Amino acid sequence: MPAEVVGVKDVLAGLSFIDEDMRERIRRAIDPLMRQVAADSKREVPSNDQVLSGWVKPLSSSVSYRPFPKYDAQTVRQGIGYNPGQNKVMKNGFQVSNYVFNVSRAGSIYETAGRLNPQGRAPFEFRTSRGEGGTYTKRSARSRAFEEYKSNNPFASQQFIAALEPVTSQPKIPGMRGGGRKTKGRLIYKVWSRDSIKIYDAILKAIDKSTTEFNRVTEIKKVA
Repeated sequence: MPAEVVGVKDVLAGLSFIDEDMRERIRRAIDPLMRQVAADSKREVPSNDQVLSGWVKPLSSSVSYRPFPKYDAQTVRQGIGYNPGQNKVMKNGFQVSNYVFNVSRAGSIYETAGRLNPQGRAPFEFRTSRGEGGTYTKRSARSRAFEEYKSNNPFASQQFIAALEPVTSQPKIPGMRGGGRKTKGRLIYKVWSRDSIKIYDAILKAIDKSTTEFNRVTEIKKVA
């Protein structure tokens, strides 16, 4: 005797309704908040006289290699923005939507420098001693710090990081997985650390409203 599945079309229609309704509610809820994140991130960009003077010097046109990008506050601010749409699908299959971006090279460096090596990637490291001060010691020859290290100043990386403000970590939010080192920063991630809680709250409220609306429509159909 063949089995008869009842209500499949209604279930599929309901899933489609939830998907579209929830997506639109979340988009409307977070759109103004994410635009504010982008605006506040631009305000975190330091002026040219707030970074190392060597970073703002004009690049020489005679070099035969790709030089370290020159810092310009206006260029960094112009490289920060908000995209209400979706980006391309990544290798892991995920796709990001309604996101704030930072596309200038100098802006990306300012955002993330020191995440992996807070003391900079150099063949020397500073070790504190008892009392005040400390000493510089040579790292192990097997350290990655010796790979392709071509700076004339062995302390350049360390001095560069030391001149920047510390990267900001994300707060621990109950029920949310922490982002770790990759979510530390000085621009977008600094602002996100302040605003993420209210943005997550807006998303949860949008989901609740979508669920309530789905239940309401379903009840009306049952009564009818």
